[in-house]
Amino acid sequence: MASECCKLVGRFYDETDFTFDSLGECFVSVNNNINTEYNDFSCDDMLGGVRTGSINLAGYAGTDIYTGCQGSAAVQVLWLRKYDCEEDKLYFIYAGEGRSHASDGADPEWVTLNNEYAEKSRSLSASSQSGPSTIFTDIEQTEGLGMTYNKGPISFNTSSEGGVTSPNYGMGNGSWYLQSFRIELVPGSIPIASYTFAYDAIGVEVL
Repeated sequence: MASECCKLVGRFYDETDFTFDSLGECFVSVNNNINTEYNDFSCDDMLGGVRTGSINLAGYAGTDIYTGCQGSAAVQVLWLRKYDCEEDKLYFIYAGEGRSHASDGADPEWVTLNNEYAEKSRSLSASSQSGPSTIFTDIEQTEGLGMTYNKGPISFNTSSEGGVTSPNYGMGNGSWYLQSFRIELVPGSIPIASYTFAYDAIGVEVL
């Protein structure tokens, strides 16, 4: 029946197990996927791989209007995944800070790179779909490793495992592990922060 697969987003928290109340429930989109990985984990009589979950969250970075220069920032976090055959458990092992970048106009009160490369790159973005008066950006971009993000819904520092490990908000087994992050900084609006987390989904029922 249509009612079983098409549900009102206004009843999201009534229809799911997610619990974002501690974060103010300020997310504007949630996408969750559970997949079986068919890898060789050197386990006897193993026909398939382990099940991992991937969840994408996008939410307002607070209630403050951004007043800096337009730009963006993004980072990746490196993880190793190890499967324990006897315990039937998946481990995420922190493997260090990944590549990151931030527009030079990005307000450091919002986001900073933990390690910066000396060379700059250039980022240009233009579109005429909204008319000739649309603003386009042509800015220098700083490349580096790691990031410290100071705003909401989830702040983090990629310099340690604890800084990129989040509590479970209603899906999977154990903690959530930050894989990547991106924020768009547009003057005159509240920036949207986008996260991708991975988690152990062994034994999680897929309806």
